[in-house]
Amino acid sequence: MTDSRFSELSEDSVLALEGAGIAEFLQGQLTCDTRAAAPGTSVPGALCNAQGRVVADLRLLLPAPDHGLLRVGSALAEHTATVLGRYAMFSRITVQPARDRWQPCALWGDGAAAALHDAAGSFPTGENACAAGDGWLAVCCDAAGTAFELFLTGDGGSALRDRLEAAGTGAEADWRARELRRGLLRLGEGQAEAQLPQALNYDRAGLVSFRKGCYTGQEVVARLHYRGRAKKRWGLWQGRLAAAAVPGEKLADADGNACAEVLRCVGDSTGTSWLAALARVEDIGRPLRGAAGEALEPCALPYPVTED
Repeated sequence: MTDSRFSELSEDSVLALEGAGIAEFLQGQLTCDTRAAAPGTSVPGALCNAQGRVVADLRLLLPAPDHGLLRVGSALAEHTATVLGRYAMFSRITVQPARDRWQPCALWGDGAAAALHDAAGSFPTGENACAAGDGWLAVCCDAAGTAFELFLTGDGGSALRDRLEAAGTGAEADWRARELRRGLLRLGEGQAEAQLPQALNYDRAGLVSFRKGCYTGQEVVARLHYRGRAKKRWGLWQGRLAAAAVPGEKLADADGNACAEVLRCVGDSTGTSWLAALARVEDIGRPLRGAAGEALEPCALPYPVTED
């Protein structure tokens, strides 16, 4: 049996962009180099405000030069559309919520690529690569080919969903836990415009280009990169909690001193809680304690957290 898990993603939404020159417009708005976006390549990035604070994390898909999709968190989709819309009108580009047309989904597991090939006839190969077919778009999220974001629409998308569900279903929380282990912190409700990209490790996770040129908030983000250092970043801890941690909750060290602030907590189907918490760089990698004294063990991220 193919080892794959499929789930619709309730925490994600889609914005549709229509008009000529989408990549050029977004080049001046997003932290990523949108010139790399193409029918066969997606680009992860973020939208910042003028002070360099992250409005939303996102992924750009550009199936055609005049048609683009942005995957954003559902809680931040409306605000993101509003912020982009202020500038898009000058480029004659429309930005509209498209969750009613495109359903974000996920497929993961060691057999995910094989399952997608069996169900759709093809699959993208290589991190951030895209593939498309009747009613579906797929993005490979890791180099190993074990995690895919899917965007389904129409009858073709419904048929593909049925075939993938027949191969194996999973819990969205397990996908979210995998995102954290891949080093990707997704923002949620109330978290827009609070942190610089470096605090969210977006510079380490490939969401920020320091060669692309100007974009909204670029001066602040680049100044920290070239002339300073991030004193705080997020780290990952795991454990079993008496109650789910909420954003803003404090975690303590062995002496009971509060030294980290929860940004996201995901409880997977095994009962393990995965906590992304903002902490001083020197405290990342140390065991911590939850609100009820639960032991939390640090987890390695797929990139260095300490400064060079």
